[in-house]
Amino acid sequence: MLYFMGYTDNEGNWTGNYTRAMRNELNKRHIEYVEIPPYDWYTANPPIDYYNSINSNKDDVWFFGWAQTPAMEILKDKPGKKYGIVVGATANPFEPANLWGTTDWCNERFRLDQYDTIFAVSDWCSRLLTKSYPELQGRVAVTGFPIDYSIYDPFKHIEKVDNLVIFNQRLTIEKLHVVEVELARRLVAKGFKVQHLSGTSREELSKQSTTLAALLNIMDNSGIEFIHNTVKETYHTNLAKASIAVTTSISDMLPNSMLEAIYLNLVPVAPRNLCFPEFIHSDNLYTPYDLDEMVEVIMKRPVRKHPIMRYSLECVVDKYLKYMNLI
Repeated sequence: MLYFMGYTDNEGNWTGNYTRAMRNELNKRHIEYVEIPPYDWYTANPPIDYYNSINSNKDDVWFFGWAQTPAMEILKDKPGKKYGIVVGATANPFEPANLWGTTDWCNERFRLDQYDTIFAVSDWCSRLLTKSYPELQGRVAVTGFPIDYSIYDPFKHIEKVDNLVIFNQRLTIEKLHVVEVELARRLVAKGFKVQHLSGTSREELSKQSTTLAALLNIMDNSGIEFIHNTVKETYHTNLAKASIAVTTSISDMLPNSMLEAIYLNLVPVAPRNLCFPEFIHSDNLYTPYDLDEMVEVIMKRPVRKHPIMRYSLECVVDKYLKYMNLI
């Protein structure tokens, strides 16, 4: 039996996309499984009694969508091999959990050490884990992360707006939005239109911190148009209209935001660092923090092939199931 734990099924978030896609793919492949209620950062009342009541055996398989789930401390001694996906790690100093001071809650080193195999979403992720936690050597497999690209197909026909540059990364400190603001100022001066697409409203962001409130005001003055997308359909429509997608992030293990932009035929521009060289052509990369080079790459708009289909739902689930000896 396969015991599968996804994420909280959030309709407007990648976590919900992942859980629904995995559920559908397992059903399509006729893989027998039991779906366990998730225990993640959205969970207010975890079903501890339910976890304790599960009676597994040594031939069973446990598969966790978030390897650092607190549920591992309850389920670690249950019989059966255990597999989990690492999508982010506190081993990365710029991981939000470090910046928000929640590393103790993640208890990362202990929880990861309970797995038979850890699925890393990128080579960068794998290198970081094994360097930070040498005891994981030989237990980390690079699989990518399963993206259901079909959800973007209805938006591929949308006509692009020339010279429209978008930032579709979250408005959080590890995305280096000070760099985004200065880059936008330079791009606007060269005739580009610049937008920041967000799933969170200005009002909500401003309430989170005075720093974000001040940043939003600075963004207005730099020429960035802040667009709050209340539903995913609106976000995908606005994303598909753009010609170029830029990220200034220093924390991503494998950003869904850039993968979906590439699938929608935007020209990606990203740092020559972290996971980005693994799926973005070298001509589309810039030296981190180098604003002049960022502008230069954007001005060239290099149209290249980027190997993003390796992260398709079918390809990645194949890898999962083979590692777990389920196919």
